[in-house]
Parts: sequence; structure tokens; C-alpha cells
Amino acid sequence: MITIDSPSARSVAPTPAAATRTACEGARPALPDALFFELRSGAFPEDGHPDVAVHVPPGFDATRRPGLILYLHGWLGCVAAALSSDDGACGDAGTAGADLAAQVDAAGVNALLVAIETRFVLATGEPGQLAMPAGGRDLLRELFSERLAEPLGCTLAVDALDRVSIIAHSGGYQAAAGLLEFGDLPNVAEIDLLDALYGASDVFAQWIDTRSAHFDPRAREGPGGARFVDLYTCCGGTADASRELARRTHDALSRAAMPDAVFDDDGDGELLPAVLAHPIVFKRVPRAHSALPGAYVRALVEATGFARLTPAR
Repeated sequence: MITIDSPSARSVAPTPAAATRTACEGARPALPDALFFELRSGAFPEDGHPDVAVHVPPGFDATRRPGLILYLHGWLGCVAAALSSDDGACGDAGTAGADLAAQVDAAGVNALLVAIETRFVLATGEPGQLAMPAGGRDLLRELFSERLAEPLGCTLAVDALDRVSIIAHSGGYQAAAGLLEFGDLPNVAEIDLLDALYGASDVFAQWIDTRSAHFDPRAREGPGGARFVDLYTCCGGTADASRELARRTHDALSRAAMPDAVFDDDGDGELLPAVLAHPIVFKRVPRAHSALPGAYVRALVEATGFARLTPAR
């Protein structure tokens, strides 16, 4: 099913100058800010709520280095609040709207945004089918072939994704770890934890250890480049685990003769854009725990290495 997240859509109908492009290449009719779908391969299918919310940036070109941002919300959250600015999008839970659709549009990247529903407004981050073998690939294959083909104007193959970024807030770390271990996702180039390192440190450490060569700053934006970002707060409960993973990562990158690849700042200053030029970032930030998605996703996405959107011709 497709529903509209807000009464207006940001994208506009293609101009005559863009008419030579196909819908698949970005010259598609206006789409809602959020498309909601139920999926057999969702984390918890048939629970009465959409399994994903998808934002297609205006002009997204599925034929030119298409990227994917997977977003995993935390406790008491829902995908509707993740994509919109409406604090009431999850009903009475009062979950802060992160406005991710607008942030991705502002970043100007050629990447789809897919927020995956886990447990709708419950105090748990359990991953459900996302921690099953090939659970992530199955979800994307069904989404691309059975739900998004019509809105996009073509079927996007999972293995055609140029790079995949996984962003987890708070309790979303469990689903992120499940996708890394079992999801069979192609070209995962970036992991961003937003006050989310409550557990699964070994999973994230292994992802870093096995990709040490990909953190060479000269390769980060190439096809094999990678980045890991852990933003944490003073009092959200993730500081100690973040400091320990930072130590482990320093050791691993030193063994790989890349000690300068890690940026590590436990001070309480704001995140500066230049910091994200580093392939590995551990940074304590001054925002409240619930405010991190709304504050930092645009900067993270801009620096991920996605292809840029091409202006309509």
C-alpha cells in the first residue's frame, strides 16, 4: 500500500527539459514524502503496521550509482516519526520526529532512504526477521521488485546498489547488528551509531577489523571505501562502551599501519563537518539522546560518498 505522510510532496513533476530522461532515471511524477509498505519479509510482518517507510529523493536515478540508507529507530519509535517532523506520528508515544526525508533531500545524494519498522512504539529493540539468514536481502528484494518498481519506474536489483549506509539510533543497534551478521547485504560501506552502542560491540568491532584496508582515507569514497561513526552522549548509557570500542579500534588500525584513520574526541564540543573526513569517528556530542537523528543525519549522509543527484536538464 502507498500512503501520504504529509499533504504535500517535495518532488515536482518533470519539466519538458527533463522529458528525455526516463522515470527510472529520475523523471518520474511527484511522489509523497513517505511511501509505506507492508512486507512478508519485514522484521515483524502482519503486526498491523507498515514494515518500511521509504523516501525517494526528487530526481533519484536508479541507473547511476544508486545508494541506500537503512535507518533503524530506537525504543518507543516508529518509521513514520523517523521520516517526518511530526512528533505525534507514532500516536500517543510522543516520539520526536527526526525529519529524515527532508535531511536526505537537503544532502543532495542519489540514495533511497528506507526506515525499517521493528517493534512499533515498544520498549524493545529486538530485530525479528532482520536477524535471520539473508533477512536484509529478502526484505530489499521484495521491496524493490514488488513495491517500489512502479513508483521508481523500474526494478532496482539489490546487487546494483553502489553503497549501503546503516544508521541506527538508540535501541536500533540490535537490528543493525543483525543486518551486519546475517543480512547478506551488498556493499555495506558505512555504519553510523547514534547513541546506540548498548551492546553488540563484538559485531561492530569485527566489521571494523575485517575491513581495515577499506578505512584507508585515500579509498573511502571509492568502491571499496568504508566508514564507521559512533556519536554518543554524556548520559545516554553508551559512553563506556564507546570508549572501549574506540580503544579496540585504535589498536586494530595501528596494527594495519593506519593509526591516523581514527578520530577520537571525548570532549563535549559539537560535531564539525571536517571531522567526518575521517574514516572512523568516535565523538561525544552535546545533544540530548532523542535529538541525535534530527541533528546529525544530514551531515552523515552528505559525507558518506554517495553519488550526487543530477539536476534536471
